[in-house]
Amino acid sequence: MPELSGEQKLRIVLESIIRKVPKEEQCQKYGISESDFVSWQQHLTQNGGKIFEPGFGQPQRIAQTTPKTGKGTKFILTTSLLLNIALITVAIVFLIFDSKQATTPNLVAESVPVEESPLHSAQPDNDFSMIEESGSEAKSDEPKSDVDQLLTGPEAVTGQTGEADLEMLLAKPLDLPTPQVIPPVDTLTDLSSEVSFLGQVYEGRHVVYVLDVGDYILQGEGAAQRFEQMKDAVLSSLVTLSPNSYFNLVLYWNLRETSALGKTILKASRENIKFAIDWITGLGSTIEDLKENRNQFIPKELLYSKPLPGVVGPWYGLSIGISFDPDLIFVLAGNNPSFPVAAVPKSHFNGLELNQRALLNESKGGNSNLSPTISDLTRQTAIKWLTSMENPASLPENELEIEKIALQRLGLGDNQAMANAQVTIPWEMVFENFLSSLEVNAQMIPQSHFFLCLPPHVRWPHDLFNTATEFAESSRGTLVENPRFP
Repeated sequence: MPELSGEQKLRIVLESIIRKVPKEEQCQKYGISESDFVSWQQHLTQNGGKIFEPGFGQPQRIAQTTPKTGKGTKFILTTSLLLNIALITVAIVFLIFDSKQATTPNLVAESVPVEESPLHSAQPDNDFSMIEESGSEAKSDEPKSDVDQLLTGPEAVTGQTGEADLEMLLAKPLDLPTPQVIPPVDTLTDLSSEVSFLGQVYEGRHVVYVLDVGDYILQGEGAAQRFEQMKDAVLSSLVTLSPNSYFNLVLYWNLRETSALGKTILKASRENIKFAIDWITGLGSTIEDLKENRNQFIPKELLYSKPLPGVVGPWYGLSIGISFDPDLIFVLAGNNPSFPVAAVPKSHFNGLELNQRALLNESKGGNSNLSPTISDLTRQTAIKWLTSMENPASLPENELEIEKIALQRLGLGDNQAMANAQVTIPWEMVFENFLSSLEVNAQMIPQSHFFLCLPPHVRWPHDLFNTATEFAESSRGTLVENPRFP
């Protein structure tokens, strides 16, 4: 593990203190030993207050002291210095005297004229020219040194030996060092900042998967197969995470029920990914298995995030996911508006400004003495409304099936709709409560991508769909209705 900086050690200790994360879990998350964590924590406790003391951060002056010398030491040093000066003076005088004796004979010899020199001969001018020519020929026969060749200049040299000899006058260039090839970057050891999901690649290292696991997810045509595809999408993304990435898995259902894999975001180690895979595959494909296994990890009571009252449904699961400070969030949502009212505590409706008496009647399944009576005009109007909103090719050919779908969308209903009487949730108010509960500013909101996995001919309420689309676009994310699974 690379050496951590002082700032990283401080953030690890502060995160454990602020979020009340146990020491063992914090050490496992960042791959450090408990002894190092304890020493960092003690160092922060003992020395953390020094930053508030006066003069903290100013350079301190260190007083320089020189040792004092005694009188005896000064006398010895002075005497030694004088002796050294005297010896140097005698040596200089001796060298000057010796050099004069060595140069005097040379000077005398040079002052005596040479009798054989042509300058002192009595010969005529012609003879002198002949002697001068013969002397020049004799001199030309003598080999020239490299210095003489350089002094004669390039013109004289080229006149004798040619232009090729110019290269001899030029200094040889120095041998340049051979460049070394830089090895390619190892992409396996490089920090990865990409997450793959449903065939797309997204930029980010911290990712949270939010999966809808309500009872309604297994209701409707092809529900079991659709739920398996949702789980496979999360599993396929988990196994491709880089070991340098971080992740968490959040399951939500009904209005304010949720569970997460860990209290904080987890390192994408093999062990943590195996926990997530076991959790997802253990959910099963029946409502009984789903209820038993969806809450086996960290329940909402132990999570750090506490969303405000009035934050329900998909926004509640999204709030838990944002509390882990990720870069990316993938929300796989089902038909959450059809949650079973009887299974939801009344306290979960707080902050929604619903009529308590009507809520009580709805939770009891309505008045059993009243039979659903829908006029023919209402039925025909519902059919025309649905056919005008949807592509005729996506609707069944049977008019009775079209009528059933239209009444379900409008909240009117047949016997099944009355038996599962629903409460109309003010989703615009829920969205406002969700925005108010966010503990981060707009620039720190993670990129959120919604994938609506709904039964055939079922749509989210208009207010919920619009607010989800608005939030996805504002966070630079996307909203896909009924995605195509591989």
